[in-house]
Amino acid sequence: MEGSKFMFDKILWATDGSLDSKEALIFAEVLAKKYNAGILSLFVTPEYQGVIDNFSTQEKDRFTRWIEDTLRKGEKKKLEDMGRDFKAKGISFSSEIREGIPYKEVLKVASENSVDLIALGKGRAGKRSMLGGTALKVIRQSKIPVLTARQNGRSTDIRRILVPTDQSRGLSGDFKYAVELSTTFGATIFLLNVVEVGEYKFPLEIVEQMKGFCLRELKENIGKVKISKNMEACVDAAKNAWSGIVKFVNDNDIDIIVMMTYGGGKIREQFIGSVTQKVIQESPCPVITLTPHA
Repeated sequence: MEGSKFMFDKILWATDGSLDSKEALIFAEVLAKKYNAGILSLFVTPEYQGVIDNFSTQEKDRFTRWIEDTLRKGEKKKLEDMGRDFKAKGISFSSEIREGIPYKEVLKVASENSVDLIALGKGRAGKRSMLGGTALKVIRQSKIPVLTARQNGRSTDIRRILVPTDQSRGLSGDFKYAVELSTTFGATIFLLNVVEVGEYKFPLEIVEQMKGFCLRELKENIGKVKISKNMEACVDAAKNAWSGIVKFVNDNDIDIIVMMTYGGGKIREQFIGSVTQKVIQESPCPVITLTPHA
Protein backbone atom coordinates (compact mmCIF):
# COMPACT_ATOMS: atom_id res chain seq x y z
CA MET A 1 0.00 0.00 0.00
CA GLU A 2 2.40 2.63 -1.21
CA GLY A 3 1.51 6.06 0.10
CA SER A 4 -0.70 4.61 2.83
CA LYS A 5 -1.63 7.01 5.61
CA PHE A 6 -1.51 4.17 8.12
CA MET A 7 2.14 4.56 8.99
CA PHE A 8 3.64 5.09 12.41
CA ASP A 9 6.07 7.94 13.06
CA LYS A 10 5.18 8.48 16.72
CA ILE A 11 3.32 6.30 19.19
CA LEU A 12 1.89 7.62 22.45
CA TRP A 13 2.08 5.09 25.26
CA ALA A 14 -0.12 6.08 28.20
CA THR A 15 0.89 4.29 31.39
CA ASP A 16 -0.79 3.96 34.76
CA GLY A 17 1.82 1.52 36.08
CA SER A 18 -0.45 -1.52 35.57
CA LEU A 19 0.47 -4.83 33.95
CA ASP A 20 -1.99 -4.02 31.18
CA SER A 21 -0.17 -0.82 30.27
CA LYS A 22 3.14 -2.71 30.26
CA GLU A 23 1.64 -5.15 27.76
CA ALA A 24 0.59 -2.19 25.60
CA LEU A 25 4.19 -0.98 25.68
CA ILE A 26 5.41 -4.34 24.40
CA PHE A 27 3.24 -3.99 21.31
CA ALA A 28 4.16 -0.32 20.93
CA GLU A 29 7.78 -1.46 20.82
CA VAL A 30 7.01 -4.12 18.21
CA LEU A 31 5.39 -1.50 15.98
CA ALA A 32 8.11 1.09 16.66
CA LYS A 33 10.81 -1.33 15.54
CA LYS A 34 9.03 -2.20 12.29
CA TYR A 35 8.16 1.36 11.37
CA ASN A 36 11.23 3.10 12.83
CA ALA A 37 8.86 5.14 15.00
CA GLY A 38 9.45 6.95 18.26
CA ILE A 39 7.57 6.29 21.50
CA LEU A 40 6.29 9.12 23.68
CA SER A 41 5.34 7.92 27.16
CA LEU A 42 2.81 9.71 29.35
CA PHE A 43 1.98 9.35 33.03
CA VAL A 44 -0.87 11.43 34.42
CA THR A 45 -1.28 12.19 38.12
CA PRO A 46 -4.90 12.97 39.00
CA GLU A 47 -5.90 16.39 40.28
CA TYR A 48 -6.26 16.05 44.04
CA GLN A 49 -7.04 19.66 44.87
CA GLY A 50 -10.73 19.02 45.51
CA VAL A 51 -9.90 15.99 47.63
CA ILE A 52 -7.60 17.85 50.01
CA ASP A 53 -9.59 21.08 50.35
CA ASN A 54 -10.68 20.09 53.85
CA PHE A 55 -7.21 19.01 54.95
CA SER A 56 -5.29 21.08 57.47
CA THR A 57 -2.41 23.14 56.14
CA GLN A 58 0.08 20.63 57.56
CA GLU A 59 -1.77 17.69 56.00
CA LYS A 60 -1.97 19.48 52.65
CA ASP A 61 1.77 20.15 52.69
CA ARG A 62 2.53 16.52 53.56
CA PHE A 63 0.22 15.20 50.85
CA THR A 64 1.64 17.59 48.25
CA ARG A 65 5.19 16.53 49.12
CA TRP A 66 4.20 12.87 48.81
CA ILE A 67 2.72 13.46 45.35
CA GLU A 68 5.83 15.29 44.18
CA ASP A 69 8.56 13.25 45.89
CA THR A 70 7.10 9.77 45.77
CA LEU A 71 4.66 9.59 42.88
CA ARG A 72 5.86 12.08 40.27
CA LYS A 73 9.60 11.70 40.88
CA GLY A 74 9.24 7.92 41.16
CA GLU A 75 7.46 7.68 37.84
CA LYS A 76 9.87 10.11 36.23
CA LYS A 77 12.81 7.92 37.22
CA LYS A 78 11.07 4.79 35.90
CA LEU A 79 10.41 6.45 32.56
CA GLU A 80 13.95 7.81 32.34
CA ASP A 81 15.32 4.31 32.99
CA MET A 82 13.03 2.96 30.27
CA GLY A 83 14.27 5.66 27.94
CA ARG A 84 17.86 4.50 28.37
CA ASP A 85 16.84 0.90 27.68
CA PHE A 86 14.98 1.89 24.53
CA LYS A 87 17.86 4.05 23.36
CA ALA A 88 20.13 1.00 23.65
CA LYS A 89 17.65 -0.81 21.38
CA GLY A 90 17.80 2.00 18.84
CA ILE A 91 14.28 3.31 19.57
CA SER A 92 13.56 6.95 20.36
CA PHE A 93 11.76 7.19 23.71
CA SER A 94 10.69 10.39 25.44
CA SER A 95 8.38 10.99 28.39
CA GLU A 96 5.97 13.47 29.90
CA ILE A 97 4.32 13.64 33.32
CA ARG A 98 1.18 15.70 33.61
CA GLU A 99 -1.51 16.42 36.14
CA GLY A 100 -5.18 16.33 35.28
CA ILE A 101 -7.98 14.03 34.17
CA PRO A 102 -6.14 11.07 32.59
CA TYR A 103 -8.20 10.55 29.42
CA LYS A 104 -8.26 14.29 28.67
CA GLU A 105 -4.49 14.56 29.07
CA VAL A 106 -3.95 11.50 26.86
CA LEU A 107 -6.02 13.05 24.07
CA LYS A 108 -4.39 16.45 24.55
CA VAL A 109 -0.84 15.10 24.40
CA ALA A 110 -1.75 12.97 21.37
CA SER A 111 -3.03 16.06 19.57
CA GLU A 112 -0.15 18.33 20.61
CA ASN A 113 2.42 15.82 19.38
CA SER A 114 0.62 14.61 16.23
CA VAL A 115 0.97 10.98 17.23
CA ASP A 116 -0.24 8.21 14.91
CA LEU A 117 -1.34 5.68 17.51
CA ILE A 118 -2.29 5.67 21.19
CA ALA A 119 -1.35 2.53 23.13
CA LEU A 120 -2.70 1.86 26.62
CA GLY A 121 -3.91 -0.89 28.92
CA LYS A 122 -7.52 -2.06 28.90
CA GLY A 123 -7.99 -1.58 32.62
CA ARG A 124 -6.51 -2.45 35.97
CA ALA A 125 -4.80 -5.82 35.94
CA GLY A 126 -6.92 -8.67 37.28
CA LYS A 127 -10.23 -7.16 36.14
CA ARG A 128 -10.53 -9.32 33.07
CA SER A 129 -14.08 -8.41 32.08
CA MET A 130 -13.83 -4.71 32.75
CA LEU A 131 -12.76 -2.04 30.32
CA GLY A 132 -11.24 0.80 32.34
CA GLY A 133 -12.91 4.18 32.26
CA THR A 134 -9.84 5.94 30.88
CA ALA A 135 -9.44 3.45 28.03
CA LEU A 136 -13.13 3.62 27.15
CA LYS A 137 -13.17 7.43 27.03
CA VAL A 138 -9.98 7.57 24.97
CA ILE A 139 -11.38 5.06 22.46
CA ARG A 140 -14.65 6.99 22.21
CA GLN A 141 -13.08 10.39 21.65
CA SER A 142 -9.83 9.71 19.84
CA LYS A 143 -9.63 10.69 16.18
CA ILE A 144 -6.63 8.40 15.70
CA PRO A 145 -6.32 4.62 16.13
CA VAL A 146 -6.09 3.27 19.66
CA LEU A 147 -4.39 0.02 20.69
CA THR A 148 -5.62 -1.53 23.93
CA ALA A 149 -3.96 -4.55 25.53
CA ARG A 150 -4.28 -6.81 28.55
CA GLN A 151 -1.39 -8.66 30.19
CA ASN A 152 -1.75 -12.36 29.46
CA GLY A 153 1.62 -13.82 28.45
CA ARG A 154 0.63 -14.47 24.81
CA SER A 155 3.00 -14.14 21.87
CA THR A 156 3.87 -10.62 20.78
CA ASP A 157 4.45 -11.62 17.14
CA ILE A 158 2.01 -10.12 14.65
CA ARG A 159 1.46 -13.00 12.26
CA ARG A 160 -2.30 -13.47 12.36
CA ILE A 161 -4.57 -10.42 12.12
CA LEU A 162 -8.33 -10.60 12.55
CA VAL A 163 -10.71 -8.11 10.94
CA PRO A 164 -14.35 -8.68 11.95
CA THR A 165 -16.65 -7.75 9.07
CA ASP A 166 -20.24 -6.63 8.75
CA GLN A 167 -21.82 -7.57 5.42
CA SER A 168 -24.00 -4.47 5.52
CA ARG A 169 -21.00 -2.13 5.24
CA GLY A 170 -18.52 -4.20 3.25
CA LEU A 171 -14.78 -3.66 3.68
CA SER A 172 -13.85 -0.36 5.32
CA GLY A 173 -11.03 1.48 7.10
CA ASP A 174 -10.16 -1.36 9.45
CA PHE A 175 -9.50 -3.63 6.47
CA LYS A 176 -7.16 -1.09 4.85
CA TYR A 177 -5.34 -0.66 8.14
CA ALA A 178 -4.95 -4.41 8.51
CA VAL A 179 -3.57 -4.66 4.97
CA GLU A 180 -0.85 -2.16 5.90
CA LEU A 181 0.07 -4.18 8.98
CA SER A 182 -0.03 -7.40 6.97
CA THR A 183 2.30 -5.97 4.34
CA THR A 184 4.78 -4.79 6.98
CA PHE A 185 4.77 -7.91 9.16
CA GLY A 186 4.12 -10.54 6.49
CA ALA A 187 1.00 -11.49 8.44
CA THR A 188 -2.15 -13.31 7.35
CA ILE A 189 -5.45 -11.42 7.54
CA PHE A 190 -8.53 -13.33 8.60
CA LEU A 191 -11.73 -11.60 7.52
CA LEU A 192 -14.47 -12.93 9.76
CA ASN A 193 -18.22 -12.62 9.49
CA VAL A 194 -20.27 -14.03 12.36
CA VAL A 195 -23.77 -15.28 11.62
CA GLU A 196 -25.76 -14.39 14.72
CA VAL A 197 -28.31 -17.07 15.62
CA GLY A 198 -29.28 -15.77 19.05
CA GLU A 199 -31.28 -18.20 21.15
CA TYR A 200 -32.92 -19.81 18.14
CA LYS A 201 -32.37 -23.51 17.52
CA PHE A 202 -31.94 -23.31 13.77
CA PRO A 203 -31.57 -26.63 11.95
CA LEU A 204 -27.94 -27.28 11.06
CA GLU A 205 -28.64 -27.18 7.32
CA ILE A 206 -30.19 -23.71 7.65
CA VAL A 207 -27.18 -22.41 9.58
CA GLU A 208 -24.84 -23.86 6.96
CA GLN A 209 -26.85 -22.20 4.18
CA MET A 210 -26.60 -18.82 5.94
CA LYS A 211 -22.87 -19.29 6.43
CA GLY A 212 -22.45 -20.27 2.78
CA PHE A 213 -24.27 -17.16 1.60
CA CYS A 214 -22.14 -14.90 3.84
CA LEU A 215 -18.93 -16.60 2.71
CA ARG A 216 -19.75 -16.05 -0.97
CA GLU A 217 -20.53 -12.39 -0.35
CA LEU A 218 -17.35 -11.95 1.70
CA LYS A 219 -15.23 -13.49 -1.05
CA GLU A 220 -16.90 -11.21 -3.61
CA ASN A 221 -15.95 -8.18 -1.51
CA ILE A 222 -12.35 -9.40 -1.31
CA GLY A 223 -12.35 -9.89 -5.08
CA LYS A 224 -13.38 -6.27 -5.60
CA VAL A 225 -10.25 -4.97 -3.87
CA LYS A 226 -8.04 -7.41 -5.82
CA ILE A 227 -6.05 -8.52 -2.80
CA SER A 228 -5.75 -12.26 -2.30
CA LYS A 229 -2.27 -12.77 -0.88
CA ASN A 230 -2.21 -13.59 2.85
CA MET A 231 -5.98 -13.30 3.04
CA GLU A 232 -8.55 -15.78 4.35
CA ALA A 233 -12.32 -15.35 4.35
CA CYS A 234 -14.02 -17.00 7.33
CA VAL A 235 -17.61 -17.36 8.49
CA ASP A 236 -18.75 -18.73 11.84
CA ALA A 237 -22.10 -18.97 13.58
CA ALA A 238 -22.56 -17.88 17.20
CA LYS A 239 -25.18 -16.64 19.62
CA ASN A 240 -23.93 -13.09 19.07
CA ALA A 241 -21.18 -11.35 17.14
CA TRP A 242 -18.80 -10.55 19.97
CA SER A 243 -18.74 -14.08 21.41
CA GLY A 244 -18.13 -15.50 17.93
CA ILE A 245 -15.22 -13.10 17.41
CA VAL A 246 -13.60 -13.92 20.75
CA LYS A 247 -14.03 -17.67 20.15
CA PHE A 248 -12.37 -17.31 16.74
CA VAL A 249 -9.47 -15.45 18.36
CA ASN A 250 -8.91 -18.27 20.84
CA ASP A 251 -9.40 -21.09 18.33
CA ASN A 252 -7.06 -19.59 15.74
CA ASP A 253 -4.31 -18.02 17.89
CA ILE A 254 -4.98 -14.52 16.57
CA ASP A 255 -2.26 -12.02 17.49
CA ILE A 256 -4.15 -8.76 17.03
CA ILE A 257 -7.64 -7.54 16.09
CA VAL A 258 -8.30 -4.48 13.93
CA MET A 259 -11.88 -3.19 14.00
CA MET A 260 -14.03 -0.08 13.83
CA THR A 261 -15.44 1.44 17.01
CA TYR A 262 -18.85 1.50 15.40
CA GLY A 263 -19.93 -0.19 12.21
CA GLY A 264 -23.61 0.34 11.65
CA GLY A 265 -25.94 3.05 10.41
CA LYS A 266 -25.35 6.75 10.90
CA ILE A 267 -21.94 7.65 12.31
CA ARG A 268 -22.11 8.92 15.86
CA GLU A 269 -19.42 10.98 17.54
CA GLN A 270 -17.92 9.69 20.80
CA PHE A 271 -19.62 6.32 20.44
CA ILE A 272 -18.37 2.78 20.70
CA GLY A 273 -20.60 -0.07 19.59
CA SER A 274 -21.60 -2.80 22.01
CA VAL A 275 -19.87 -5.48 19.91
CA THR A 276 -16.59 -3.57 19.82
CA GLN A 277 -16.70 -2.85 23.54
CA LYS A 278 -17.33 -6.49 24.43
CA VAL A 279 -14.57 -7.68 22.08
CA ILE A 280 -12.08 -5.27 23.66
CA GLN A 281 -13.11 -6.41 27.14
CA GLU A 282 -12.95 -10.14 26.44
CA SER A 283 -10.26 -10.52 23.80
CA PRO A 284 -7.03 -12.14 25.01
CA CYS A 285 -5.06 -10.29 22.32
CA PRO A 286 -4.64 -6.55 21.68
CA VAL A 287 -7.28 -4.65 19.74
CA ILE A 288 -6.66 -1.66 17.47
CA THR A 289 -9.80 0.42 17.05
CA LEU A 290 -10.48 3.06 14.42
CA THR A 291 -13.32 5.57 14.37
CA PRO A 292 -15.41 5.82 11.18
CA HIS A 293 -14.92 9.61 11.09
CA ALA A 294 -11.11 9.43 11.44
